[in-house]
Amino acid sequence: MHKEPPRTSKHLPYEVDPQNRGHFYENYWKHCALKLLEKHVPGKSNNTVLDYGCGRGETLDIFGCAGFKVVGADIDPHCVKLSKSFGEAHVLDPENPVAQFGAGSFDIVTCFHVLEHVENPKRTLNQLREIARNYVVLAVPNLRHLHSFGAKQIQLHIINEGHLQSWDHLYLLNLAERHCGLKLVEWGFDATILPIVSNLTWKLLGTKATVALETGIFRRLFPFHGISVIGLFKVQDRS
Repeated sequence: MHKEPPRTSKHLPYEVDPQNRGHFYENYWKHCALKLLEKHVPGKSNNTVLDYGCGRGETLDIFGCAGFKVVGADIDPHCVKLSKSFGEAHVLDPENPVAQFGAGSFDIVTCFHVLEHVENPKRTLNQLREIARNYVVLAVPNLRHLHSFGAKQIQLHIINEGHLQSWDHLYLLNLAERHCGLKLVEWGFDATILPIVSNLTWKLLGTKATVALETGIFRRLFPFHGISVIGLFKVQDRS
């Protein structure tokens, strides 16, 4: 019988298991964000990207292979070391990244599953908007994710203890547009997990079949109940 580990860690793992469904989705939302960005940004080779909170560096690899000029930054020196195998990466100054990189210094800033870890997401998102000339691409955990569907009690272990807050699409839109000088261009969608059906499929047929359902028909039927809230935002206001 398959058994997945509880989701309690504060930090992402330094190594990923390709057979682990959760690990697969850590990179899948980056591919979904890239696909969304490519719909709206022509001339990829002329666009620079800062990946804020670059972790192991997969975004540098994924976006770099797509033709973007990508630089990574992370507060964890080991993550920076891992990321350097894919390109340029720096230890991040989270208190003043605008001073570190400069206002309007990158065409695009990406920030994938990082805002939920910071104590003041409004401040951080405003800093990302200052660094970006044109676009900010965000992915955060989705509060409408159906992981507790049918539960008889609250199970704290399913939430990463390092997550300080989360959003659904409406509240991320509110934060971005009303408080951070950004304008939504388009939402992107990764995968929708339907707990009872997904878990049964996973136990009987394994990871590949489950992922096919969650990224296919489940996502099409319930797009706003996905794992992530993914949004492409245009910079509107630098004041």
